[in-house]
Amino acid sequence: MVSIFGFYFINTMLKQTGWPKRHGLFRTEVVATFIADALIDQMIDWAAALGACRPKLALQVIALMLKDRDWEGKDAPEISVFINGAKDRWNTQRNKSPHEIIEPIKLSKSFGTIIKYKDLKDNRICAILEQFCLMGLLWGLANPDQFKFWYESDYKNKKENFPLMQKAGLQVNSIPTLSDFLKESERMLEDYESEVNPLPLIPSKLLADARALGRDINS
Repeated sequence: MVSIFGFYFINTMLKQTGWPKRHGLFRTEVVATFIADALIDQMIDWAAALGACRPKLALQVIALMLKDRDWEGKDAPEISVFINGAKDRWNTQRNKSPHEIIEPIKLSKSFGTIIKYKDLKDNRICAILEQFCLMGLLWGLANPDQFKFWYESDYKNKKENFPLMQKAGLQVNSIPTLSDFLKESERMLEDYESEVNPLPLIPSKLLADARALGRDINS
């Protein structure tokens, strides 16, 4: 699997939050692992939003992630196999966020409080990020109603706590609606296309698998 979207998302969000930063005698570029872990969670929720609410874009992302696979051969990827295999576990964790259901690794457990930026760019970590991004896309494709229910519930809770968060000095300017969140998700892909690569056409096999899940790919 070619590492594309996972690291791109994390790296873009790191830059927006002022990371990496110089640390130590040799001024090494580092990232706080609690920041990286939070962005990994955010990446999974972002991918799930695309899968749930923008399935055509999600399928294009999957096609680019797996561009080296033979979609016309007998060994073509089958997203239904992963989804059906994970369905029972997913169903036991309803009402949780996508990242809570997928349970990504925590870099803080392996690297302590900081990770060198060059280590975050290591191919092995990038491959892991890509895997969790893909899992978010697939979960969203399979669970559009569950995603929307979670997001609206989470939005309501955050809106209720917004005055308290501001009073506590937390840097929260607004709580995005689902519509706003989806616009930001689409903008991330637009930036990727302009900076890195255009999204490809959807392979017929991938399109058929998504339609078999009951998804309207024209949305």
